[in-house]
Amino acid sequence: MEHTPFEYGGLHFIPERQFEPAGKHHSLIHVSRLRLDVELGFCKKGYAYPSKFNYSHEGFYAASTDKKCDIFRCVENGRLYVPCENDLQLYEELPNRERGREHGR
Repeated sequence: MEHTPFEYGGLHFIPERQFEPAGKHHSLIHVSRLRLDVELGFCKKGYAYPSKFNYSHEGFYAASTDKKCDIFRCVENGRLYVPCENDLQLYEELPNRERGREHGR
């Protein structure tokens, strides 16, 4: 995976990683960690909150230096984000100990 930073909407993002499969329910586990980030404000016009930047899923991946990455780190605030259909959502990372339990370690 290439971790080269890129600019989107005036901020810089670094491709972090792909989702790690965690058994048959892995997509539900990842979805449960997604949160709206009104403060960041990257969403499609007319979505759930006022947008500071007119986000598009396609535009985000067009700017990305890694087209297969699922999780990106914002350089400016250090938080992780997942590009979703309507907005760039905050991804709450588990502490290392809990991450191991999730994968049966």
